[in-house]
Amino acid sequence: MSDRWGALADGVRYQLSLGIQMGLFSGAACALAIAGEPAVELYLGTQATWRGALERISVEEQRPVTTDTLFDLASVTKVFTAHVALSLTDTGVVELDAPLAAVLPAYRDGERSRVTLRHLLNHTSGLPAVWDGWREPLARQKGSGHSRAPFTATPLTGRETLIADLLATPLEAPAGTRFTYSCVNYNTTMAYLEVVTGRRWRELVQKYTLEPLSLSGVTAAPEPELTAATEYQPELNRGVVAGIVHDEAAWSLGGGAGNAGLFATARGLLDFAEQLRLGSGRVLGRWMWDDALTHSLGRATASSEGGFGSSLGLRIGDAEFMGSSLTMRGHTGFTGTSLLVDRETEVSLVLLTNRVHPARNLGGIHPMRAALADLAVAAARATW
Repeated sequence: MSDRWGALADGVRYQLSLGIQMGLFSGAACALAIAGEPAVELYLGTQATWRGALERISVEEQRPVTTDTLFDLASVTKVFTAHVALSLTDTGVVELDAPLAAVLPAYRDGERSRVTLRHLLNHTSGLPAVWDGWREPLARQKGSGHSRAPFTATPLTGRETLIADLLATPLEAPAGTRFTYSCVNYNTTMAYLEVVTGRRWRELVQKYTLEPLSLSGVTAAPEPELTAATEYQPELNRGVVAGIVHDEAAWSLGGGAGNAGLFATARGLLDFAEQLRLGSGRVLGRWMWDDALTHSLGRATASSEGGFGSSLGLRIGDAEFMGSSLTMRGHTGFTGTSLLVDRETEVSLVLLTNRVHPARNLGGIHPMRAALADLAVAAARATW
């Protein structure tokens, strides 16, 4: 890293150290580039501080966060799923504005027949935020008493039945009438693409995103010993989750899905962020960058007075976690991860933490995300 970014690195280190001291997460990795130049790369804390039935890990046994540490990306995975869907659109395999009904029988009646891939990708489908169809089958499995050992993989079989339940999720509003951020949108996208291509989600991500973009630091199959731990989930018989996707719906669908399931190192995710910033072709250059809500809703939702927009995969100008830059794009993950990109100031910023370790109610990190974004933008503008 260049010496000219010393003050920026100090500011980032202060924020991350404060988060660890406050118990918001046990470890963090941050990678930041400005105009393509690596500016900050920091690794603080440990991969886990608790294990088993909340047994404290001794300091001597704790593994430090390093360049090789993988973090559960949670909903940052949606950005990759969007890239897969748009890559298939770019090659003519699917169409953004073709009704899902042409492929999915569950979408052939009533208002559902109007839902398109575009609606799913920009969260205007009218579907609810979450799908809970995994809860009852998992409760039955947990209550069956077959095993007292924590589940290391989902005990649910019959993925096709779960997908059918997901696809039967009723709309809460007509397509194209409201924005509602929804994991159901991206798992429905996954199901749709799997039917069209005959390939499972992991294979699609590998073939249409990870390989063509040469993203070696991103995986759907992490090595547990290299992975930061997430939440203690005794109610699901999972123990302290590590090396397995934290999101319950994605886990129930086989360990990875359109809404969550990828893990990454800070360098690996920064590589993806930089490719988004440079924006080659219409997938990265236009579809994943331009505001798509006006097309679907018939009105703009972002302004200097507040509000935010959405491309086909990225949130736009959301001050709550992006700071003061109205031109910032990005996404967050429930586990404490985020990816931010700003073409105007040429900033790419990746923050990886395990905010839900050992519990999800220890505090939010949106203020930290916004503070880091503002630090990066200010440093970039100081070079103008």
